[in-house]
Amino acid sequence: MNSHSILKSLEDRLQTAIKIASSLGEIVGYVSRTSPSYIDEEGGYVVFDVDPVMYFQNFLSLAQAGSVLGVVDIKSLDMVSLKVIGVERKDILAELDLPDMYLPMPHAEASGLLTKTRIKAKPLLAYNLEKGEVIAANYVIEPQSPVVLLKDPNIIQKIMGLPSEGVFLGYATVGDTPAFGGNALLFLPLKALYQHVLVLGTTGSGKTTLLKNMIASMYCGYKLNNEKVSVVVFDPNKDYVTMPLKPLWSPVIGISEEELELARKVRSSVKGVQGVIVLLPITRNVVEEQGEKAENWARVLKSISEDYLNSVLGPVTSRFEWNYEVKELEVAEEPTSQGILRFVRSKVLVNYGTEVDEIEYYIIPYALRFADFTPRELIALNPYFTRQAKDALQRVLHALTAKNAHLETIYDLYEALKEARFRMDERQSRQRGIVLDPNREYVVEIVRDLAIHKSTLENMIRQVAAIIDTGIFDVYVRGHGESKYLHEPPVGGMLEKHFEVFKGYPIVVDLEYLQVHSRADPEKTISIVAFRILNKIFEWKLLQSRLKLETRPVFMFIDEAHRFFPSRGGGVEEYLENVSGMIDRIARLGRARKLGLVFSTHSPKDVHDIILQLTNTKIILRTDKTHLASLDLPSEYRDFITRVSDRVGVIKSHVLRLGYALFKTPLPLVGHYDLSALT
Repeated sequence: MNSHSILKSLEDRLQTAIKIASSLGEIVGYVSRTSPSYIDEEGGYVVFDVDPVMYFQNFLSLAQAGSVLGVVDIKSLDMVSLKVIGVERKDILAELDLPDMYLPMPHAEASGLLTKTRIKAKPLLAYNLEKGEVIAANYVIEPQSPVVLLKDPNIIQKIMGLPSEGVFLGYATVGDTPAFGGNALLFLPLKALYQHVLVLGTTGSGKTTLLKNMIASMYCGYKLNNEKVSVVVFDPNKDYVTMPLKPLWSPVIGISEEELELARKVRSSVKGVQGVIVLLPITRNVVEEQGEKAENWARVLKSISEDYLNSVLGPVTSRFEWNYEVKELEVAEEPTSQGILRFVRSKVLVNYGTEVDEIEYYIIPYALRFADFTPRELIALNPYFTRQAKDALQRVLHALTAKNAHLETIYDLYEALKEARFRMDERQSRQRGIVLDPNREYVVEIVRDLAIHKSTLENMIRQVAAIIDTGIFDVYVRGHGESKYLHEPPVGGMLEKHFEVFKGYPIVVDLEYLQVHSRADPEKTISIVAFRILNKIFEWKLLQSRLKLETRPVFMFIDEAHRFFPSRGGGVEEYLENVSGMIDRIARLGRARKLGLVFSTHSPKDVHDIILQLTNTKIILRTDKTHLASLDLPSEYRDFITRVSDRVGVIKSHVLRLGYALFKTPLPLVGHYDLSALT
């Protein structure tokens, strides 16, 4: 091949490159002929000039450090992404290289700004348009290659190395500004969620908005290739039960018309959530408050559900002068492979003034019966048992089973353990003069026969009392036989019927309701219920896997994760050991069974180290600089993330070709209200 044929080939390729660039966007310049293009083992750069008219029309896309452009390399005809790393502007006098002149008065001349802008950019990824392949841009870019401001969303996704399918997070940004006019969407593939996600950010940074937008995306199946997924939210603040209400968007301070338009644009694909399934912990206090209405379990549940809907919808609708009407409220039962599932179905009409919408709530009462628990399950319920107390209580319960003893409620167990503690002093045993039920008496005998140490027995009593104080055990509803106490709902059966009966609505475990109606320590109370439900979902997944049955993906969102998995256990080492062991088992085995965890917290220092280790994807919204040490963020993101606006963050994940990406999640796509501020 001689020089003439090479020249002819280059001429053809130059014209082809220009044609390709023109078809994919707007040409803003050409790689410089006077400054070298460069590459070595550490990377490379190109330099190009931009006409002043083009610069002033598009300076936000061209002149920000971090802006992304495309260049069609002449020799390969690949579309290569360029990241702007430097921008140089000169006045006409600097261009003429004239010496500085002394002027007695400041003098401005706008025409002096009509100069070319020199931009230095770093090649990132090369997209082969014919093969559809993306590789690292590890070759030098030819001079005269056309640089283009891209418009095609598909090409943008490719050259930025962004996944084109998965859960919608928001828009890729340059700084705080959506890149490519909001056409670069950021998705997180489901495979990344199976390897778990940690969301970090200070109060008000947009964590809850991001989680709600992710949930809305999952519910709608947007870009999920027709994959239906189940979402379970552990909600300690009642933030998620109002998702079916419409989002509030209005031009207020800090929200531009452009941002409103981006939110409207994505909501055409990510529709709102039309209903919620509330897994509602019911305590003895709640039932007792119903008074004479508590004639049977059906009337109890209906009355509780009506009061609950009023407590959720009343403050919001009153604050915004809306109206609502509970149109239907009926108690229903659904058979599942794990037992009967009882729930209350309700339809609510909400009048927003300009429109009327119908939303649905499915309220599933959650309570526990001591008679349904195996010794291992009861002990696993409370992670505050010491190792010795766990072993001793398990032996006591197994011995009771061997004697065919029957303790009807957990209160019977508690009273028997207290009696055994009192009788440890033999001299007091005859002074009591109390005749126990024979089944309780067995507990006293077993404790004595097993020679359980006094301190161990005291821990057993304290932790059984902590379980009782939650109020969710043996909730009496004036029934008979099997209906005497509220049953624990079959969580696996609920997921089994999630789409068939409950329309795939997000499942929200309202832990705030439990805190209000329980006399126990709030942290212990919500942990006991959350861990029980987590384990039940995991066990259901394991069982279905062993039976060779296919199940839908399940994603569990744990907001304020530091409350469940703290870095410190209040001085109780057993708590940390039990919690870390449980979450490690669920997280590691869940990966192979389409079970994903999404944790949200303020700081990586607040949560147990196991959370940091098991989450392969980390999303960092605005946060304090001192919190970044354990996250291994590149220096270019560290200062930025401490001063970004609300809902802007950086994602660090192995599913991204470049490892990192900046993004902004849009305004809430579902109802988002602070109920605590409205009541």
